[in-house]
Amino acid sequence: MSRVTEAPGLHRNGDVPAEHVSPRTTSFDDSQLEGAAIAMGGALHGSGSSAPRKTKPVAVAVPQASSPDLELRASLDREEAATRRIRELEAELAERSLAEDKVALSTRLQQLERDLDVYREAKRSAELAVLDTRSVWKHAEQRITKLRESHTYRLGQVMMTGFSSWRDRMRLPARIAAWYRDYRHSLSLPADLVPTGAAPEYLQLSEIALAKAHKEGLAAAERWIQDQRPRGSVLSRVLLDLAKQARTADPAAAVALAKAAAEADPNEGRIKLLAFTLMDTGSIDEASAILQEALRAGAALNATETRRYEELMALERFKDQGIRLPRPVSRKAPGARLNILLYVPQSLPYHWSSTSMRTHALAQELARHGCSVRVVTQPGYPVRNTGASRKSGPDMVDGIAYHRMAPIETAPAIIDQYARDAGVALGRTARTLEADILVVATDLEAAYPAAIAARMSGAALVLDCQRLAAGTDTASANDKAALLGRADEALVAEASLVLTRWPGASEALAARQVPPAKLLMLGESAPAFKADEKTPAWRSDPALKDRLVLGYVGDPYEDLDLEGLGDAFDMLVANGIDVGLAVFGVGSRFLKLHERLSHRGHGERVLFPGRPKVGSIAEAYKAIDIFVTPTLAATSRTERTRFELVDALLHGKTIVASDGPVARAILGDAAVWIDDGENGLFETLSRLADDASQRGTQQERSAGRAEQWRSLSSAAFLVEQLRNTRAVASS
Repeated sequence: MSRVTEAPGLHRNGDVPAEHVSPRTTSFDDSQLEGAAIAMGGALHGSGSSAPRKTKPVAVAVPQASSPDLELRASLDREEAATRRIRELEAELAERSLAEDKVALSTRLQQLERDLDVYREAKRSAELAVLDTRSVWKHAEQRITKLRESHTYRLGQVMMTGFSSWRDRMRLPARIAAWYRDYRHSLSLPADLVPTGAAPEYLQLSEIALAKAHKEGLAAAERWIQDQRPRGSVLSRVLLDLAKQARTADPAAAVALAKAAAEADPNEGRIKLLAFTLMDTGSIDEASAILQEALRAGAALNATETRRYEELMALERFKDQGIRLPRPVSRKAPGARLNILLYVPQSLPYHWSSTSMRTHALAQELARHGCSVRVVTQPGYPVRNTGASRKSGPDMVDGIAYHRMAPIETAPAIIDQYARDAGVALGRTARTLEADILVVATDLEAAYPAAIAARMSGAALVLDCQRLAAGTDTASANDKAALLGRADEALVAEASLVLTRWPGASEALAARQVPPAKLLMLGESAPAFKADEKTPAWRSDPALKDRLVLGYVGDPYEDLDLEGLGDAFDMLVANGIDVGLAVFGVGSRFLKLHERLSHRGHGERVLFPGRPKVGSIAEAYKAIDIFVTPTLAATSRTERTRFELVDALLHGKTIVASDGPVARAILGDAAVWIDDGENGLFETLSRLADDASQRGTQQERSAGRAEQWRSLSSAAFLVEQLRNTRAVASS
């Protein structure tokens, strides 16, 4: 029996070479081969007779492959199977190395030993507390006995029993006289049973102090409350309220106020609040030490405090062990197409946000340049409950596949354990999808698991820099800022490429010793969606019709000055300018702005329709004449890319924005910068409302700047860089 092998070719999808598939064979009998050779020989050399011959159909064989070719192909198949098995074993070894990391286990063991010591001391304190409680109970019983002997109790008893019968009524004067004789010798009421009135005093002083802090500053408010000389418990609570207000704007002042509150009333609750305030302001060591002392003294933690304590312990472990990555596995052989995986915290179709829009725009750009692009969301998204059912298969949005991972039990705030669990899950997904490139934002909760997954799957790691930490002196940085800074440096060193979203970010990273060859300016772009036929005509709404419409489309960022926007709108209406306001977005801050404007009598001039569908975004921008985005100064320690500005620019809007390095790098001369001063936004909008020609000029500048911004988009160069990165990594 002879065996003839088909010639190698490609699959129909063009993705997998045919040599990776088991060859198909066809068998022929030897007599059939001999008959076929005779028949073909007669046809080639001709015959002496010209009469047509009646011949039987015979099977024609494909030329047989030589024995060396078959052996070579079998060797290649064996090599491919062995390579695949090696990569699987390397991935399993990487998972084991993460689970058995000696540094992580040692750090965890030391923490458990310390917690055990704290528990023992707390147990001894609790036993002493039980004895103290029994003593206090016995003392309380004695006080109750004395209270029953007091003149108040006796007088009440005389009056209550004096009218039960006519005999008691007759004896009542004598009983009162006896009570009066003993009055001078009776005991007085214990002072601690008299109501103190601390709650009304605290509420009144706290309200005044917070108002003074808002107008005159925290120092003036603290001096005022100290001058009032309230009792210690009231002073402590007011100082804690001031500390909570200053936690974001002035962390150092918040810590000082929390310490003063603990000194004024050093009870268990104040000590715990001091520790958590220190934690919120970036302190790890000091917060941990204070909380450990409180636990040793027998302090109890409720559910919320226990969760925050676990987060603090995770930060402490992470500070000691740093970024821990497994050994990298072998890179897989590059295929015909570049296989890219985008790892994001949220995405379409469940979330309409700058993150989801940016992700979809990048996926569309890469797909247009011939890449195979898939998006993977963090474990559990959009289902948070580990026991909840999930939809099978990916979600498809405009041809882009969005894959979902199963939930994990560890919370993202437990950063060391979460990074390992999420990294292992993402690594398995990346191996299944055969990813060549893994693109992720620089946020620690996403970048750390992605770095683990990249090593486990053999993919190259690409960081998308969407936020940039402000440059601070390492000596003056708090524990958490220094920790995150070291983690960022380690992740950037691990990455093969770092993408930046605005021009200034590349220069800032280069100044921080990031190699220029590793940086690529990508820019921002907005995704394109098919128009939704059911889009509401927002411009025709009575609140906006025939008015100059101010508006905003996007997320309620923490640095967005919505209070200033509401004040400016109120002043414009008060000055007789016929304006409307349309805000497209979702969040509690938008709801508060809507309520505030409605209470001021502007309910008929404002429109808050929520977040538009993706097919209705263009219509939302059409309803707006002036896109307004005032920002607060010094509300964040990071600079972020301004997707909302790019989106408004690409829609050709007149833009009023606060000046800043990122905004100026994006907008150039296509923005009307808000004036300085308390009423700067009102003055800027008032001028622009009266000058239609300037609004037209700004729209033209926006269109021109949008074209310049589109030219900055380097998606084609990015694909080229990614191909080079894959080639270098594979070699």
